[in-house]
Amino acid sequence: MVRPDSNTNGGCLMNDPQTYHDWRDTAMERAADADAMLPRRSESIGPVYMAGYAVECMLKSYLRRTNSPFSTRGKDGHNLQGLWRSAGFRSADLKDKSGEKAFFINNWDTALRYQNTNQELTHPADELVKAAKQLTGWISSQIRRQRRPR
Repeated sequence: MVRPDSNTNGGCLMNDPQTYHDWRDTAMERAADADAMLPRRSESIGPVYMAGYAVECMLKSYLRRTNSPFSTRGKDGHNLQGLWRSAGFRSADLKDKSGEKAFFINNWDTALRYQNTNQELTHPADELVKAAKQLTGWISSQIRRQRRPR
């Protein structure tokens, strides 16, 4: 979403989300994108790719809410495992017997955009998208538990 006060260059948004609300809203939009892509082609990697961005943005929402520093650019900006650790979350927080939530923290990468199908994934795309929703929901609940800054 381009805001009226945003700096644009050729139609591209130049500013990253600023508040934890902005990051949360972006996470919700990427989750909706993942959902919208699911029924199109069952072999497509697109829904999993978008779901990973939803997780990334929700982690950044949490980090912004807790005033914790994080990178928004380059490999570190998309490193879900690094963002997870920066948030102070543990692997045990995943409560993930199937490994579908852990996929995003341990294996999701922006390089998925170059993969043609999801045949190399260990779980079906629809199950991974569902797991990403659960993960972003859990992170969102952690955001709500934070006290308002004084």
